[in-house]
Order: sequence, then structure tokens, then C-alpha cells
Amino acid sequence: MSDSSMTDAPATGTRTADAWHELLHGRRWSSPDTVWVEDGTEYSGADVGRLAAAVEASVRAHGPARVVVIRSRCKLGCFAGQLGAWRAGSVAVADDHRLTEREFDRIRPDLVLTMSEGPHPSVEAAARPPRRPRPEPLPDEVVAVNYTSGSTGSRKAVAVGRDNLLALFACRDLDVPAPGALTAGSFATPTYDGWWFDTWRTVATGGRVVCLPHVNDDVFAWPGLVRTYGISRLLLPAAVLATVVEVLPEAVADIPWLFSGGEQFRVSTYRQARQAGLRHAFVNLYGPTEATFATHHYRLPEDLTAPTVPIGRPLAGCRQVLRPADDGPPGTRELVVTGPFVCLGYLDDGVLTHRFHDEEGRPSYRTGDLVRTDGDGDLVFAGRLDGEVKVNGMRVDTAALEQRVTALPRVRDCRVVQGERHTVAFVRTDPATLGDPATRTRIETVVQDFSTAIGISLVDRYPVRAGGKVDVPTLMDHYRTTDKAEET
Repeated sequence: MSDSSMTDAPATGTRTADAWHELLHGRRWSSPDTVWVEDGTEYSGADVGRLAAAVEASVRAHGPARVVVIRSRCKLGCFAGQLGAWRAGSVAVADDHRLTEREFDRIRPDLVLTMSEGPHPSVEAAARPPRRPRPEPLPDEVVAVNYTSGSTGSRKAVAVGRDNLLALFACRDLDVPAPGALTAGSFATPTYDGWWFDTWRTVATGGRVVCLPHVNDDVFAWPGLVRTYGISRLLLPAAVLATVVEVLPEAVADIPWLFSGGEQFRVSTYRQARQAGLRHAFVNLYGPTEATFATHHYRLPEDLTAPTVPIGRPLAGCRQVLRPADDGPPGTRELVVTGPFVCLGYLDDGVLTHRFHDEEGRPSYRTGDLVRTDGDGDLVFAGRLDGEVKVNGMRVDTAALEQRVTALPRVRDCRVVQGERHTVAFVRTDPATLGDPATRTRIETVVQDFSTAIGISLVDRYPVRAGGKVDVPTLMDHYRTTDKAEET
């Protein structure tokens, strides 16, 4: 049985309204069946529905509120809060208490609701931020916000439309075989686009969500939750997947489908997973935050021989255009994604400041990512148009450097980071070789081919943030206090 109960094609017109209404008001919100599991407590559809009704009532009691922020440290509060805000006709922005003032300024909320903590959360407080008239109203189709990771600058707020979410929920290429209704593990934080796949797509297609503790909290609880609830699918950022595979592969040993996204899936991680006895179906996902969740997918074969894991082909409902890239390496093109997965545009100061569309007004987003096509017709990530950095006045192709270092024996990953004063190649190696002079010499030889001014730091794993992305500031702090100090 598939985890999809929606149509193949995105809904339009009346079908859009009907599908959205069914999502918000369907029978699942009066069902006694378990929809959500978090911190040892099971919640039925009716439990979620009652909490959503309390949020809806609070929004309506405070008058018109186009943009509502739901603040909650538990994922259930964020999920039910979004449901209630949508019922009230608002843009629903979930905040796990990590949004900054600048990120609030981008969306300019009309209302902030705080959900209480504990096994039975409720709407605890409401506060209306200082209001001033928006220069122009938000389009009616805006219902949510994605925040970019900020890896190429400050975090941006992306306006997500109702049609974007419905297209994602209807995408057959994201289905997995499951005995009965799907049970999905949830790792994503509410401010990232993985949230729509982890939670909302699961529930929208008739499944249930089991929230997993963060790897920094209690990864040892994962196997018990997997066995108790029969989790069939889990999405993990590439850096988190690499850590779990290395440190505690049994945490995911019983999950048949593992999806990875957010960052590049390394061949070394896949090989290590197979060596650890993990026989899962692995799926590599690619997609910018500006396109709801993902746009491309690639199911890894049992025996992967390619030097790089491809990003694959477009998901059903998504389309691609490959533009000539004059500044890119030979054989590469810039990837442009089009279709209903592409979001509406960027939000700033509460208004839509930049729309994603082509010259003819169709949804379109230039990713800035360079790709090439392999012998099987799959796309392979080859860097970014802005991926070159200047080191002592010389241009360095960071993607090419990372790929060459990662191809070395005993090397599992490489990330090149440029700070205000230093450019550093952080190389994740086999822990047994951290102090091996021969390994370091091989790495230095490759790095110095690109620039002798690039520092090198060998690490056994990358620190990750709450959303699962590599914690770059912590890496740079580590370099300044250890490697750089040793050099001087």
C-alpha cells in the first residue's frame, strides 16, 4: 500500500479549495486513531483537532490577523497551531523559539501565540506586536513560510502557497511501500522545509508521525520508538545521517526507507552504511528552500560505483530547465526549477518583495546550482555559480576542492568554509587516522594544489545545528582555538 491517498496532479481551482478544506476540516480531526507521538505521549486526531480549535478561537478573538506565529517548544504545538491558524484564514508560521528579531521583521506577524509545554499543550498567551499598515496585502494563496538556512547570507523568508503544499502532498515519487498506513519518523524542525514532508505530508496522506529526539539529546531512544511504532520512513540531513551511520547505525537499522536532503549525500556515507549492514532503500533528495521541499530524487542502487551520488531526476509534478553557465566548469549548466513546487517569492517587512517566475509569469526559480548529466541521464551536483571564493586574490572552486579531497582514502567528507580572516577545509576522516601524518600529507597535497593559504582541520564528525545542517560557526571556533593556535 502507498502512503498517498491524494491525486497525482496538483489540484487547481475548485479542486484546490476542496482538497484544502478536506485537509483542514476532514474526519481525521475527530478520529480516535493515533496521529502524533511525542515525548512518550500518543495523540489522536481528535486531540490534535481540539488543540487546533483552541488556536483558531484565539486567532479570531484577537481580530483580523493575516500572519500568525505559533511559538511552541513541542512539535505538536507547532503542528496543531498551524492547523488552527489555517482554519482562521491566516498565514501560519511555526516557531520553536529560535526565530530571531530579524526573521520576525521579515514576516511582520499580526499575532504571536505561545503554546504551553507538557503532555497536554494549550494556548497559553497571545500578544499582538506593534502594527503598522502593510504597503500592500499578502496574496490570498500564501499560507506558510519557509526560512532558508542562511548558508549564503542572512536567512530569507519564503512565501509558501496553498498550491505548493497540495502539489507536494500529491507527489507519487515520494511514496514508499508500507503495510497499512504509513508511520514516519519526524526529525525536521518546524522552520525548515523538511517539516512539510516529515509531518504534513504524512498526515495529509493518512499516516501518523512519531517525533524522534535530536541526536544531541537521545539518539539511543530511536531503536525503541522504531520497533514500537513500526516507522517505515525517515528523512535526515546528510550530516546527521553520516553521524548516525558512524556512531550508532542500529538507531536506523529497522527503518526500511531512509531519505537524505539539505546537503550533499556523500558516497563515503553510503558505503559506510552498507559496511555496517544497513540494507535500506536510500533516497537522495535535492531542492532549494524556494521550492517548497524537494524537486529531484535519486534512489541509490544496491551497489553504487559512481564517485558522486547524483541528485537524480525531477519529482513528479516538477520540471527542470538547464541554462548555459558561462562561468561554470566545462560540461555544466545552471539548474532552473519550474512548476507547482516553486514557491511564490521572498517576504520582507511583511510584503512579497520578489516573485519567483519566468518572463512569461510561470513559476520558476534559478537555483544558482551547477549540474552535469551522467551516463544514465541523472543530474549530478557540480557546485554553485557563486561557489568560487577568493583566497589571497586567487579564485578557488570550492566544489572541485571538496570532491577531490573526499575521493582520498580514509576521507569521508570535506567542507570548505570562508570566514572573515580564514578559509579552511574541514575534513572528516576515519577517527583512527586523525593523527596519521600520511593521511594529513595526502590531504595537504590536494588542498595546496588549489591554494597554499587554505587552512586544514581534521575532524571525526561535524557539529550540527537543531535543523540538522552543519554548524559552521562552531567549526570555525574549533579551528581558531585548536588548529590555528597550533600553527602559531
